[in-house]
Amino acid sequence: MKVLIGVIVGVLVAVASVLLFALSGAFNVAATTPENSITQWLFHKTMRQSVVMRSADVAVPQFTDEQAKDGFKEFNAMCTGCHGAPGKPARAVGKGLSPRPPDLTEAVRTWDDGNLFWIIRNGIKMTGMPAFGQTHDDPSIWNIVAFVKKLPGMTSEQYQALQAQAGGPEEHDHGHENKHDH
Repeated sequence: MKVLIGVIVGVLVAVASVLLFALSGAFNVAATTPENSITQWLFHKTMRQSVVMRSADVAVPQFTDEQAKDGFKEFNAMCTGCHGAPGKPARAVGKGLSPRPPDLTEAVRTWDDGNLFWIIRNGIKMTGMPAFGQTHDDPSIWNIVAFVKKLPGMTSEQYQALQAQAGGPEEHDHGHENKHDH
């Protein structure tokens, strides 16, 4: 019984300590202050495991060149500001996020198609990655995945050619009111 009471008291002291720390304002939430390596590792590992677990049952379609072409239009309009693209650095907003948005030409290699779909559809808390499932239907999100999978081997010249085919380099915010109106 003494052990149980000791455990309960220990848990209550730990919870109270965390609460006091949170309420004290001592934790610096500034995006300009980097996280220590342990915190970075913990958050990154937690995020990866969460995505893998939640995307395990996602049924992945076969991709077509047309899907990738349509996905390029969405990617160019909504993703390059934060992630950049081949030959195209991220804009100021992407450079100011913490954690920094990954360079997708590299990061895409570490995720499978179902993981990418889940991330684009649901977003990632506390990273700046929005949930595009709120504004885009699933076929549109799969189009983005189809394009993103092509990024690792893409040159800046190839990306520029896609921009020219799509009608130019403009980027804009998609203010879709309803994901089914897309």
